Amino acid sequence: MSATFLHKKTGAPQARWIEADGVHFHAEEAGRGDAVTMLHGFLVDSGQWDEAFAALADEHRVLRYDLRGFGRSSMPADTTFAHHQDLQRVLDDRGIERSALLGCSGGAGTALDFALEHPQRVSALALVGAGYWGYYATRTPEAQAFWAAVQGGDADALLDTSLRAFVDGPRRTPQQSNQEARARIAAMSAWNFGRADGYWKHASLQRNPPVPAPERLAELRVPVLLIVGEEDQPEVIELSERLAAGLPDARLVRVPDAGHHVNIERPDVVLPLLREFLAAVRA
Repeated sequence: MSATFLHKKTGAPQARWIEADGVHFHAEEAGRGDAVTMLHGFLVDSGQWDEAFAALADEHRVLRYDLRGFGRSSMPADTTFAHHQDLQRVLDDRGIERSALLGCSGGAGTALDFALEHPQRVSALALVGAGYWGYYATRTPEAQAFWAAVQGGDADALLDTSLRAFVDGPRRTPQQSNQEARARIAAMSAWNFGRADGYWKHASLQRNPPVPAPERLAELRVPVLLIVGEEDQPEVIELSERLAAGLPDARLVRVPDAGHHVNIERPDVVLPLLREFLAAVRA
């Protein structure tokens, strides 16, 4: 679950429920200006973007929401879906015709799919620890333990293995990780894994595009900022490198001493990068 931190001049965000496709999406908006829509990773919820939501609301209209089956958003157990189609419904409900997309992990995959299907509606992409369907981390013992826990379905095992694989990463011990960030991620992950109607219990309902986005990179003509932690799983780093090489207009930044959720561990690095990138897009 998330908390919200805002600068005084932005005022309190507007929280709202968006009903679409039988789902109640919990969303928050703040600020004015060019739109920035935030898509969280699949181990957390929209609270991942607390700092960015507050900071970017100074100069942008910021929107974040809990994806289907995460945080406070519901998850019908008998309906197939695609996350990028959910994103379209949320943007339509809020009257946002064009937006920059800020996505982490599975949220980055959602952003890529949406940008390919609706290029006219995307001004830029900022992808943190980018993930994509089928491009999973499976080589390290920590990642293998996580996927074994996914198959087993035990919430405690899912939490423990996800923290080891994606917060600590393959080279750090739990004690070497950012403890404040680890605790914050653990709280969001525990909620998601413990839900009877959560995404991880119904992920088989997800439907993805027939041609994966990494095979269509040349079609994406928007500016792209890629940020990845050097302590992330090797496949995540390799995917960011592949995206940087294949996208027509992309910049890759590797952040030391950070795992999968780079923005939570290193906001001191990520927030200035986002501000600079979005200012250049707007110019």
